[in-house]
Amino acid sequence: MLTERIKTAAVAAALSLAAVHAAASTALGIDFDSMFNGRLKESDREILDSGGVVLRSVSSMKKLCVKDTEDTRLVTEPLRNILKSGYIAEIINFRPYEGNEDLVERIDEAMSDFLSYTEIPYWSEHEQAWFPLYNYAEVTETREQDGVKTIFETLEMDMFGRFHSRIDIENRGDTFVYRLRNTDKLKYKGIFTVIRPEKMQSVVAVFRLGKNWAIYAVGGANVIRPPFISERVEPAFTGRVKAFADFVFSRIDSSGEKVESAMDKSDASRD
Repeated sequence: MLTERIKTAAVAAALSLAAVHAAASTALGIDFDSMFNGRLKESDREILDSGGVVLRSVSSMKKLCVKDTEDTRLVTEPLRNILKSGYIAEIINFRPYEGNEDLVERIDEAMSDFLSYTEIPYWSEHEQAWFPLYNYAEVTETREQDGVKTIFETLEMDMFGRFHSRIDIENRGDTFVYRLRNTDKLKYKGIFTVIRPEKMQSVVAVFRLGKNWAIYAVGGANVIRPPFISERVEPAFTGRVKAFADFVFSRIDSSGEKVESAMDKSDASRD
């Protein structure tokens, strides 16, 4: 049953980006200069202004395409002293506020459905096949204090095995912040430690930018890279970030279309 759901989602993902771009008839009128620096390419701006999603793969936090603002710091500040360099991706999307007044609630609901993470389809470049992003997910503890919901969860990924994670979610109505981090080691095939505790993290934020909602996220990992496994880890990590991004956007899109991320690897690590 799970395999069939993954295959169905995979087919939808293959068709989605063209459908989304074809449906977008008007530009969003995004104030790019107030949020972005010169690293955001013109082709990426066109995708964003038409309602598409851009996923940029970069080699360090210094190569992010956003300016240092109060809003972007919701994402960058928690990661600045953790993700020095390595496998880092930033995800960008805009949606008009009008007609999406409940976007924060929709994204909160989508990202809080932790057990459904096992239904996320992930394309393995090495195997040339679709697999679940997570093979196993179990919530072990939940807490709430000062408006912040904290979830402790056990996750399992095929390449890295089972590990513990912590998720913090803050929903303030007009802003939303989600942070996921590993709390113990990730080992490649259960043998070699490739990610130390707290060194794989993702932060997603939703905030207003003019007449639009901005959805901005950064995910990354400081990976220990033995040469003989580096070529496997890099595509596995960036592919998993993309899979999770596509899952979130498919769950919050009110039209029912699955919005797929367009990859930009111009600043990606080349080692």
